[in-house]
Amino acid sequence: MDNRKMRRILLTVAISSLAFLFCTAQPVVRTTIDKSEILIGEQFKLKVQANFSGDDYFIKWIALPDSMQHFELVEKSKIDSVFTNQKLSGLTQSFTLTSFDSGKWTFPSYNINFNPAKDDTTITMFTDSLPVTVSFSVADTTSALKDIKAIKEVEVFNPLWYWVAGGALVILLLALLYWWYRTKKKGKKPAQSVSKLSPFEEAMQEIDKLKNFNLSEPKDIKQYHTKLIEIYRQYLSRKENTDYSNKTTGDMLIAIKSNYAATDILDKSAAALRFSNAVKFAKYIPLPSDSENNQQLIKDTIKLIESSPSK
Repeated sequence: MDNRKMRRILLTVAISSLAFLFCTAQPVVRTTIDKSEILIGEQFKLKVQANFSGDDYFIKWIALPDSMQHFELVEKSKIDSVFTNQKLSGLTQSFTLTSFDSGKWTFPSYNINFNPAKDDTTITMFTDSLPVTVSFSVADTTSALKDIKAIKEVEVFNPLWYWVAGGALVILLLALLYWWYRTKKKGKKPAQSVSKLSPFEEAMQEIDKLKNFNLSEPKDIKQYHTKLIEIYRQYLSRKENTDYSNKTTGDMLIAIKSNYAATDILDKSAAALRFSNAVKFAKYIPLPSDSENNQQLIKDTIKLIESSPSK
């Protein structure tokens, strides 16, 4: 075989080998950090990038633990995919790390596995081991030195005035408490004595006392109707064991309608209450006979309640 023929064979083999290598390019892993020197507790970023053909390899990505010797993982980004001509051509991910150990350390390497799609042999590649120096903050030697200040004498503190002020404050508080107690005691209403009479008997007795009022005097007329309504409220309160003293006229009528089936009770109550309210609030001056009729209306209503069953 001559030399020319041998050269042709070798050239064909070389071209075929190169074509095979280009068709099945080996994966490439790159590792970079943005800082090789940090202060204790300062953060730095580690970036891992893998270039490979997505059609030829299935990749098992790097698994970085949360805590490593001399380093702590603070945060990790999502894994970003890189596409070339609409085909997967790589993966990249960033990690934020820090360290609390001073010294010169080497960040460990971690493996990435590439499983060929047409072969059973797994390709294992490793990230770079990168040096990182962790140090304390550097002291500022550029600032000018300052003079040593003279020793100050300790001021003698006399707490007497604090005791005087505290005592005066206590006396003031006691005086306010005493004033408040006396004011509350004066304004407190005496407890009402419980009548031995029945609600009906007490109401009739109190209505009979109304004859002492002079129904020709406007002042007595107002007091007469005020007392008349109070007697009716007191009767209902004792009869139903419910406090009617603070109820409005509307609330009283609603309660009466709910508690008694007879409609006459509601009608008579409404007429009597509205008439007395006109005298109390509208300054209406009725005739003596009208006031006496309203008293009789209240008396009849109470008698009707006594003889009517409740709901």
